[in-house]
Amino acid sequence: MAIQICNTRLKELVKLAELENVFLMSLCVLNFVFCIVALLGNLLVIRALWKASLMSSTLKAMFLSLAFSDLAVGLFVQPMHGVIIAVILDKAARGNYNVDFLCPTFVTIYLSSAYFFTVASFLSIVTIAVDRLLAVSLHLRYNEFVTTKRVVIVLVALWLTSGLITTLYIALPDYNDIVAVVLEIAGLLVTSVAYFRIYKVARYHQNKIHSQSQVTNDLETMKVVRAKRSAYNAFFVYAVFLMCYIPNIFCGILLVASDFRMTFITGFYITIFLIYLNSSVNLLVYCWRYREIREIVKKTIMKIFSVNTENITIDLRTVNSRMEIDLSHT
Repeated sequence: MAIQICNTRLKELVKLAELENVFLMSLCVLNFVFCIVALLGNLLVIRALWKASLMSSTLKAMFLSLAFSDLAVGLFVQPMHGVIIAVILDKAARGNYNVDFLCPTFVTIYLSSAYFFTVASFLSIVTIAVDRLLAVSLHLRYNEFVTTKRVVIVLVALWLTSGLITTLYIALPDYNDIVAVVLEIAGLLVTSVAYFRIYKVARYHQNKIHSQSQVTNDLETMKVVRAKRSAYNAFFVYAVFLMCYIPNIFCGILLVASDFRMTFITGFYITIFLIYLNSSVNLLVYCWRYREIREIVKKTIMKIFSVNTENITIDLRTVNSRMEIDLSHT
């Protein structure tokens, strides 16, 4: 089973190396570049989330789940993908397209980790959408219903589900693309319904607030406003999710329906890169939409650069002092 899916993916990449060499080389470079972006960016975001004190512990846990899955994509998935492509390109340059040594071990590890961590990231976004819907719907009862213990249980179930779906993906090589498309469509429907409901509830409460004669710092009103703002912030994660996953859904359907034509294989690997790119783009959403996280990330970056600047200054002073000593001796 693993050998079958491994051979299928290798044949696709070898065919791309033969017919779309420049595209495959560009894909290789982009994977290595954005794995660094995902790695460094998500480390900064994880540190910021850990230090954030104003964000609720439940939402923080969900964002940490998303950040760790995105970090793993940059740390493991993209480098492995880049290495596989680089090996195939190197072989192709020598006129040798025999890359069977990559199967089944290396490619299977890559495919398993890619599916596991991208599914975990995907399900984390779905979970955040549902959580934001509960936040604007339950109001004061939100903290009673959505507790830290329940969120932890949901997140553990989420990662276990990622493992189960990855097993199905590897175990059903003839239907793995269908499994991926069904999962993405289901997640898209859930998140779309959740954010449509969030929009409706937010509009209702916005009209209610405007019509109320009580002061605007009323406890219930402030909680509604805070929940609405948080929902809008999370919506940007959803918008990025749509841009990165919808092309893959359509391309997956076309790929199966067209019996794996070359044009759709090229498009398929572009959409795979977009999914990996999502792991780098998510951190921008964190930094710019959540002020506390943005400020912590800025301070961390400034601190890193200030330390480097101080070290350079110290080194320059040392060099100057040594030059002065040498000149005095001469």
